[in-house]
Amino acid sequence: MNTKNQTDQLTAEDIVETSSVSSVGPPPTKGTWYVYLLVMTVCIGGFLFGYDTGVISGALTPIQDEFHLGTREKELVVGATTFGAIWGGLFAGLLLVWVASVVFVLGAVLIAAAPNYACLLIGRLVVGLGVGIASMIVPVFIGEVAPKDIRGRLTVLNTILCTFGQVFAYLMNIAFANVYEGWRYMFGIAAVPALFQLLVMPFLPESPRHLIIAGNEDMARKVICRIYGDDVPRSFIENEIKTIRDDIMVSKSGSYSDFKKPEHYRPLIIACILQAAQQLSGFNAAMYYASTILQMAGFRSNSSSTSVAIIVTVINFAFTVIAVTIIDRVGRRRLLVITMATMILGLIALGVTFGVQQNFLTKQATCSGYTSNCARCVIDTDCGWSISQNICIPSASNPGDIFQSPSGCPARPNDRAIVGVLIASLVVYVASYALGLGYAPWLIQSEIFTTAMRGKATGISTAVNWICNLIISTSFLSMTEAMSTGGTYFFYAALSIVLWVFIYWLVPETMRLSLEEIHQGFLKQ
Repeated sequence: MNTKNQTDQLTAEDIVETSSVSSVGPPPTKGTWYVYLLVMTVCIGGFLFGYDTGVISGALTPIQDEFHLGTREKELVVGATTFGAIWGGLFAGLLLVWVASVVFVLGAVLIAAAPNYACLLIGRLVVGLGVGIASMIVPVFIGEVAPKDIRGRLTVLNTILCTFGQVFAYLMNIAFANVYEGWRYMFGIAAVPALFQLLVMPFLPESPRHLIIAGNEDMARKVICRIYGDDVPRSFIENEIKTIRDDIMVSKSGSYSDFKKPEHYRPLIIACILQAAQQLSGFNAAMYYASTILQMAGFRSNSSSTSVAIIVTVINFAFTVIAVTIIDRVGRRRLLVITMATMILGLIALGVTFGVQQNFLTKQATCSGYTSNCARCVIDTDCGWSISQNICIPSASNPGDIFQSPSGCPARPNDRAIVGVLIASLVVYVASYALGLGYAPWLIQSEIFTTAMRGKATGISTAVNWICNLIISTSFLSMTEAMSTGGTYFFYAALSIVLWVFIYWLVPETMRLSLEEIHQGFLKQ
């Protein structure tokens, strides 16, 4: 999953629950230090979510060299975490926050100590379980413990920490790029924050909602008192207990058969389209394979490609923060439609530029098939550019005759221009994605379902997100070989255009509308 998770699922619930306390006065506007400690500890899961989905970019090349991986094996290493996340998300409702910490620690150790490809793959699957658990449990837990007046601020913190985790992963990629077996350190570092979370979480309580479901209302009252402060009125605490009880009952009242009704299946279709668009635009291919993509663009060494690839995560982080601050002023639909159109232009520009650089050449059976195109020749790990013959030859046939330069090719007059346009196109693509598709689908999804159907609908649409993520992460390298790199980006652009049309016609504006008003809009359609 984008590397974005379900940190905003409770935004719409704020509208419902705030009205329920009007009869007992407004709740305190500031949380206690206890709340911030609790939320920051839990948000380590969001940070690890981002870290473990981002670290593979810089680690993939050295892993390939050590275990001699082919295209399919590399795709499986990347996609294993997503596959594990699907299952982790499915069973997350049965687990507690600290379970994700245990899984993250176990996965980090398995990968860092992996003696072979099979162990590496298992470790990535285990980490994926942790990612899936954290992506579902962490935002829900924050929403259940955060005071209403600062809930939005605290749920956004998880989003920001997730994208920051990706930035930190790339920094670790750079730090260990030239270290012997540095990829083991890249993965192993993830165990440190997970271990800290594991040690702290047993001293922190469950959420009031979880305690009420378990029948422990007295403990729930104590937790609410610690969340809002000792001076909170008794009437307010009792109203909170009642509100949580009522919400639990309403949530249980919905059934999957209710999706046969237009007012329920229409928002479900919209949510699934938004989640599919988020992944089928190819962004996670850029996130997982950023270093590989830049090697395709001419940055041959892993250290140089990783250093430039951090642009992807920094831009994603910065524009996610911007999206959070402006989306309530610009509007969800408007921002989504405009930025997605700009993102498509970035994809087309990437396709054109890679096409100019590599002549849309696909993977050839022999090195001679790349004719005079050095840029495409050197992407093939079995080939290199001959100094004496000025053609593409098998690199193992005469290693001393292989051209050595940062790009692996003789300099051309337009090299700088091509690389400059590639990086600029990548920046436009990533920035536009972060402003729109990276954030808006989760927010819109939190607002278009009724309380009774929200849990089930969110589970379905989130499954669509993970499945599409898995498709993209396990097919990108194969597509670049079968369709060329430029052709792959044109394919993503074509898919995004189709999905943009659906989004333009189907997605309503939900800004400043109550849940009731949004639901009435679907009833009228």
